[in-house]
Formats: sequence, C-alpha cells, structure tokens
Amino acid sequence: MASQLLGSADLAELHNIAKTTIDASLVRSGAGITGVGVNSTGHDVRVPGGTQNYYPAFWIRDAAMMLGTDFVSQKETEGWIKVVIAAMSGSTERRLEHSMVIPPYSVPDHVTLKGEGCFYPGAYAEQGVGDYGLLPPADDAFYFVGMVAEQRRLAGNDKFLASPLQNGSEAMSVLAWAEKAFEGVAVDPATGLVVCDPVQTRVDWGFCDSVRKTGSCLMPSLLRWRAAGQLAGLDKKQASTYREIVTRIAASLRSSFLKQVATDEAMLVSATGLGQQDDIWASAFTVSLGVLPKEDSTKIAEHLLRLYKAGKITAEGQVRHLPVGEYWRSATSGKDTYQNGGYWGTPTGWLVRALATVDRAAARQLFGEYMLHLRQMKAKGAPFEWCNPATGQFVNAQYASTVGLVYTALVAK
Repeated sequence: MASQLLGSADLAELHNIAKTTIDASLVRSGAGITGVGVNSTGHDVRVPGGTQNYYPAFWIRDAAMMLGTDFVSQKETEGWIKVVIAAMSGSTERRLEHSMVIPPYSVPDHVTLKGEGCFYPGAYAEQGVGDYGLLPPADDAFYFVGMVAEQRRLAGNDKFLASPLQNGSEAMSVLAWAEKAFEGVAVDPATGLVVCDPVQTRVDWGFCDSVRKTGSCLMPSLLRWRAAGQLAGLDKKQASTYREIVTRIAASLRSSFLKQVATDEAMLVSATGLGQQDDIWASAFTVSLGVLPKEDSTKIAEHLLRLYKAGKITAEGQVRHLPVGEYWRSATSGKDTYQNGGYWGTPTGWLVRALATVDRAAARQLFGEYMLHLRQMKAKGAPFEWCNPATGQFVNAQYASTVGLVYTALVAK
C-alpha cells in the first residue's frame, strides 16, 4: 500500500535517511561518547540520534521506535533486552526522596552507558527530584514488551523468550520479565486504561514528559492495547487473558476519550482529567492501529483532515501535539516550543496513514511536505527532534524517530 500511495523512490530515499541516522546513533560495547564515558553494558546500544551527546544514554522508547523493519539485527535486539532486564527495578518497591516511588518490575526510562537504570525523564542515576512525576513514566513497559515481540519476529522461534536472565538475585525467562513489566503499570481495573493519579503523579508517555495529565490517559492505553496483543501472541497459555484485555481497552477507549465534533467528525482527548484536549498524535496513532470501529476511525480521520487542510496541525510535514492556538493546560515547556507547540516528525507516519483512510491525495501531500523538509534542511542537520519554522527553531539534529518510526509506520501492514 505504501509504495503505491507514496511512491517507491521516495520510500527508498526515506529508508536510506533513516538507516543512516539510526546507524549514527550506535554506541558499540567498549566504545564511548566524548565527554560522557564508555559503553560498559556489555552490549551494543543506540542513543536517540546521531548527535550522541544530546541524549547520551539508551532510551527504551526511542530504541523501540527503531525496530520493526531491517534497521536493527536480532542479535543487537537481544542485547538491548538484556540491558533493560539488568536495569529493571526487580521485585522490591523502591522509595526515594521527594515522595518518589519506583514500583516492582518497573522498566527504566533510560539506561546509562554504565548500565544504570534511570527511571525518570530529565535525570540520570540520581533519579531527579520528582518534577517529572513521582512514579516512572507509564509507557516504557509497553515499549519493552514490543522489543521482546520484535526479537521473536526476527528469531522465528521461542528459544530466547524461554531463556533465563538475571536481575540481582532474581532470574526469570525473558517472557516472564516482559509480563511482569506489563503488569507493573497502574490501570483502572474496570476499563483496562492506564491511569495517571493527580497526587502520585507520573508522565503518561515520554513524548509528553513536560506535560502533566491526570485520569485515564489515551496514549499509554493505546500502547498497553498493543502490548497486550503482542503478549497474546507470545504466551499461548495466557493468550485468552491478554485478548480479553485487548477487547476491554478497545471498548473503553471509545467511551472514555471519543468526543463528537460534528456529524461526520470526532476527536480523541488525551486524558479524562487534566489534559482533556484534542490529542493529534494519539488520534493519528489510533487510526493507524485500527483499534476502533471503522465508523469512529473515519470520523477521527475526517477531523484530522479538516485540521490539516486548515494548516492547524503541521508545518513542513512535522506535526504539532495540539491544534494551532492550543496549549497544554499544565506544561513546563514554553508555548510554541518542544511538546507545547513545537512540530515533530516522529508521528508523521501515523498521520499520513490516518489521512489516507479518507483522502489519499492529502496523505500524499503531507508525505511530500515531510520529504521536502528533509531534503531542504539536510545541510542544517535534518532530521531534527522538533522544530518551529515560524520562530526559526530547529532542535537536535539527526534525531532517529523523526525518520525511523515514520518509515516503519508507513510500511507496516
């Protein structure tokens, strides 16, 4: 579908850009980053982009976004899984200063080149002071499950899944570690949706780490839906349990987040409490996943299409979190910057797929704008983490998910 819609030559070009960027993020075992240190994890890892000292650690979600096609080998993926399991929190709850709590079997937000688990954004082994939540972000566990599912896809067998791996004094199979991680994220038992408590706060997912939300949260719930489906395929004995979770979440997404905008339009809000706003990224992701009934997905896509045609959600093929003129009700990032009005390439593939369900010409146009940006801004460092062309901000050159995830999303079946 992707090559017919978007053109095989452009897709091949994007693949090459993505591969070059992802290759530039590689830090081999025993190698290092200038001014940071040597990778002593025992395994090759990748930092979030080719500007290695910008985020000089192994970020779980960014790494997971490199997977799904041919960018990373089976062997390297297995090394990543070993690094994550070694850095997980284990069976004992950890209570820190500033009322911070790391629940059992939490997956780190990122891991240092020394192999230290960093459970909060904006911090390293010292874990910060709670300004990015008192609990770790809600998404990393589900990205870790995806990492394990990708290893199984690449291997074609369950041998690695069944192999025991050690964390401290505790040893379990890889699959068991993934399932413990999945279970370790707080949810509403009635709906299966991921919850962010207004008192015991947490980041709902990493690309909104400067944003505070409360109640049931859309994006981590979508990631939990996907992870439950992946676990249903990995654990045959518990498959029916995971399929029930998939069904429960899908039904709850509709009742909790879907808001009618017009007769033929609907939007998805980012959270049921603080942050109950029009979530462009998660809406595009929802449509691309096919979580909701077709009628609902079409209405969401029509809403995205209207906003796109009005120039409200993209600039140079990059995507805003919220429509133009809207800002998160609680965010530490300034207006028209970063996650509060900056434009990002990371979700562009999702948005192209969503638009293609209702207007293929618009989808092609968006992809064309995105590719033009990559070509015209290459000499200045594109792909960037985020940008705001109107204010001249183009931040963090050679950012991997801006191209890697876009390519993977576009070619996914």
